[in-house]
Amino acid sequence: MEYGVGVSAKRQMMLITKAHKILLDTILEVGRQFVSWCGVARWAYNYGLERKKAAYNNSSQSPGSYILMKEIVALKKTDEYTWLKDTPKSIPRMALLQLETAYTNFFRRVKGGDAKPGFPRFKSRKRSRMCFQLEPDVITIKGNRVRVPKIGWLKMHQPIRFEGRLIGIICVSQTAGKWYASFSVETEVPNPIEKQEKVAVGLDVGVKTLATLSDGKTFDNPKAFYRLGKLLARAQRQITRKQKGSKRRQKAKLRAQRIHKRIADLRANATHHVSAYVAQTYDGVAIEDLNVSGMSQNHNLAKSVLDANFSELQRQLVYKITWAGGEVRQADRFFPSSKACSVCGLINDGLTLANREWTCECGAHHDRDMNAAMNLAIKCFGLMVGGPWTLRVKRSEAPGEASSEVFSQRSKKGDLLGLAI
Repeated sequence: MEYGVGVSAKRQMMLITKAHKILLDTILEVGRQFVSWCGVARWAYNYGLERKKAAYNNSSQSPGSYILMKEIVALKKTDEYTWLKDTPKSIPRMALLQLETAYTNFFRRVKGGDAKPGFPRFKSRKRSRMCFQLEPDVITIKGNRVRVPKIGWLKMHQPIRFEGRLIGIICVSQTAGKWYASFSVETEVPNPIEKQEKVAVGLDVGVKTLATLSDGKTFDNPKAFYRLGKLLARAQRQITRKQKGSKRRQKAKLRAQRIHKRIADLRANATHHVSAYVAQTYDGVAIEDLNVSGMSQNHNLAKSVLDANFSELQRQLVYKITWAGGEVRQADRFFPSSKACSVCGLINDGLTLANREWTCECGAHHDRDMNAAMNLAIKCFGLMVGGPWTLRVKRSEAPGEASSEVFSQRSKKGDLLGLAI
């Protein structure tokens, strides 16, 4: 494949894995069948867990997924378990493999010395997620249609966006009353071109403004839970007022689930918007190594911090920028990005969370988040200015017109505050 980069040249390709979750168009009968299959997957998982626990109590060898599957096949031939014949054989097999993975992860955490290694638990109809898994070789995909064993062709609301080979498992799950299929595709993309000139930017995350870039670009925080929290609370109160097991209670649960999904969608849209823009616009980004779990211990900020989805934004930035051939660099979590003046380096120890703007003794007037983003850019990429890297920063409001050249000179010299690496 030819690409125009000055002159046409062949580009090497690399393999990456992308996931795509697609809404399925299901009728009532198909939905009931899916619910039944979720029950089979849950039963197979619990059956395997019970057998493994019994073997441990009897000091005998724990049965593997192959032996457990043979036992389930034998049970299928009995009159008591004829209902298993209506289920694709890959569903209980995938559930048993999921159990094996849970055991492997448990023993890995035990060896790692985790205080709470998390022994596998029995799945509950009320507590567990409604889902089952299929192997890729038992389904067929043509455009926006997928053929599911024992059901036939189902319409998807869109075709898979990525060209490539299906790998791993296909997970069918229910969210807010609707069914989705999740696919993993191994696809080829061209290797990123090594650029002679690279642009780096600092990114500061916050509760009020989700992301602030050192060049002045900002992204608003949708505050999904803040906007819909009261509506969700009212929907949850309606659930408690309905009789258990009644249809009205099920409808009330569905209303609450839809609000939960709306909140999750708003958060996901915001984080994808920020991460996609940064990955497509810059070659390097400097971020702070935030202690999100520690921040969430602050009862005044816990809801806002978790609602902003900082951890997911960081995860998306890392993989998207890596795919694009860029670099993500992190500053230490104790680095005073907000308190240090990005012009002279003086630290304002009196700065509090309530101070959104402040003026340094050198005369530079700072927006708190913008100043933090600038300091992160200097900290992580400052010493590389003058080579292939160029820092993208906004001109300061100081009377002395501290421009991006000031950042370059100070970052090369270094200072006692540790702002330059």
